[in-house]
Amino acid sequence: MLSKHERDRLAEIESALASADPVLAEKFERFEGGPSTGALSRALICTALALTAMLSLLSLASGLVWTSAALGAITAAGVIAAGVTSRRHRET
Repeated sequence: MLSKHERDRLAEIESALASADPVLAEKFERFEGGPSTGALSRALICTALALTAMLSLLSLASGLVWTSAALGAITAAGVIAAGVTSRRHRET
């Protein structure tokens, strides 16, 4: 996390760059990611985790225990990473 002084300095630099080249500043504003981008990425992550979990269960049902365990570990790691990232974004 940035200190107040660093945030203020960063804001000064951003405003100086925006005033120097407004066309370039407009191009970068598109990449900041609004609420729709966050919702879409969350939906894609949840879908990927659900598919991985279902594939793990199908592997277990067909007798591929090691494959199922690996996919289960990947799913668990994805859920933990998504939870940590979500908590980190809420705190800022």
